[in-house]
Amino acid sequence: MTPDRSLWRKRALTLAIAALGAAAFLALHLPLPLLLGPMAACLVAALLGTGLADMGQAGTYLRTFLGLAVGASITPDLVYRLPAMAGSLVFVPLFILVIAGLGYPSVPQGLRL
Repeated sequence: MTPDRSLWRKRALTLAIAALGAAAFLALHLPLPLLLGPMAACLVAALLGTGLADMGQAGTYLRTFLGLAVGASITPDLVYRLPAMAGSLVFVPLFILVIAGLGYPSVPQGLRL
């Protein structure tokens, strides 16, 4: 199998796993199913050693689009309600450390605390 064909097979597998994650989150009525479902499913698959692949330039474009959509959702009302969310926002740094410790791709060996 040529490297190009292997890459496309990994991308197809990644998309299939992401779709299953989205479907599971939708079926379970969990929040942000089309964002968190694929992320959770791909995280589990990657931790199990499944060969996944990014989407190349399409992924870069879509992350830019996602960033714009998230940025556009920040309104004065949201800023006003931030103090009420402080309890859950405290966990964000902890979550980031846990993900890095699991071996986030940009951290070569994960954080060894």
